[in-house]
Amino acid sequence: MKQPGQSIEQPLEQSFEQAAQQLTDMAVRAGAHSADALSVSDCGDSLRVRHGKVESVEHEDSRGIGLRVFVEKTSTQGNTLAFASASSSDISQTGLTRLVEQVMSMSRISEADPDAVPPIGATHPDAAELENWQRQHPTAETVWSIDAARDAALDCEQAALDFSSKISNSEGAEAGFGRVRVAYASSDGFTAAYEKTSASLSASVIAGENNDENDDGMQRDYAWDRKFTGDALRSARDIGEEAAQRTVARLGASGMESGSMPVIFEPRVAASLLGHLTAAINGRAILQQRSFLADAVGEMIFPEFVYITDHCDHPQGLANRLFDGEGTRCRDMKIIDGGILQGFLTDRYAAKRLNVTPGGHARRGLTGDISIGCSNLLIQAGDLTQEAMLRDIGNGLLVCELIGFGVNGVTGDYSRGASGFVIENGKITRPVQEITIAGNLPDIFKGIRHVGSDITWFGSTAVPSIAIDGMTVAGQTSS
Repeated sequence: MKQPGQSIEQPLEQSFEQAAQQLTDMAVRAGAHSADALSVSDCGDSLRVRHGKVESVEHEDSRGIGLRVFVEKTSTQGNTLAFASASSSDISQTGLTRLVEQVMSMSRISEADPDAVPPIGATHPDAAELENWQRQHPTAETVWSIDAARDAALDCEQAALDFSSKISNSEGAEAGFGRVRVAYASSDGFTAAYEKTSASLSASVIAGENNDENDDGMQRDYAWDRKFTGDALRSARDIGEEAAQRTVARLGASGMESGSMPVIFEPRVAASLLGHLTAAINGRAILQQRSFLADAVGEMIFPEFVYITDHCDHPQGLANRLFDGEGTRCRDMKIIDGGILQGFLTDRYAAKRLNVTPGGHARRGLTGDISIGCSNLLIQAGDLTQEAMLRDIGNGLLVCELIGFGVNGVTGDYSRGASGFVIENGKITRPVQEITIAGNLPDIFKGIRHVGSDITWFGSTAVPSIAIDGMTVAGQTSS
């Protein structure tokens, strides 16, 4: 029996990769125009501690293989393609045969799409590129151990509890680690695989003078880190103390007067602005007219000092990949260059309809249609520290938490609950909560006054503090 923390056995991994290639061959022999297959093996361990005791330990070991099949159909528009997909965890010959029969039957009753792009003819990485990638990205043999993860979680929580007498309770600390192996095969003969590892550690605590978590005077906050391996994580003490410091700093939070003012997004919440940008330049959203940036390529939508890049291979990024969910070779993309939008994120379908070169942004699950997403998203850091940004804006608001999702992707209207700190005379003076910040994303993007120097990685996104002029803040003063 497999024990927590034990690596996945290579022979089984190889059989799933071989099964992916075999599935595409079987589908073509069964009459498919073309096909591709994806196998995913995900193995991980996680645990939770609270008040110095281990509350739970979990181990996950999931494996599956998905097949997507395209078949030709004759219509008034000529020969068109329809497709369907399904998945299975059974890679026996009987299981593979059953999966092919199932997907072939589904594809034959599916509606044809004259714009469908079959999984052949993509610009794949060649053998030399695949070999070079594997050499430059060796997979860690040991991600972490369950004992080390437990000790780190215990140390993390204890550091938070010891930080201040105002820390009155703990929501616990969590540690996890694992590896995922993905193999892709297409009926045009391309087959490749990659493996990723990750480890994470987090803590969440409560501060206040009593132990009633429903008391308005109680505050909670958290801190976390995620890297390729457990050894690369920030120290457990650092994470625990950050969680405690953030929580204590929020004590005594109240309302504030409404008005238009500069707002600084700290890195943890500034990352959400990049998320709104990538959603707006998603090729599928552009095609469906669901974006406020549908006609913005070549336009200056940020100040000229803003540079945002999608990196398919970055030493600190957790989303490195040589090829995407369609087998297309990934490449770095300058999304915003000197404030100007350079292009949209595309898979092969969106690229065909938009008449652009596929960007290698396809994301693929075992079933369902292709989606679009970035690899590692990075905004270029500026020169000012957060403290210098505070001094420059003088009076305003530092946002440390966002609540809800009041964002309209079609119009760009933006309204979200928030909490943070009042800035007066260039200094943080008091915590605030139950406020709303609002604006319009095109105005917010153009209204960026500063991009900070405190670049911070959150898995596959790297972002610093961002100062924005003229946002609407709605709050209420204390009675």
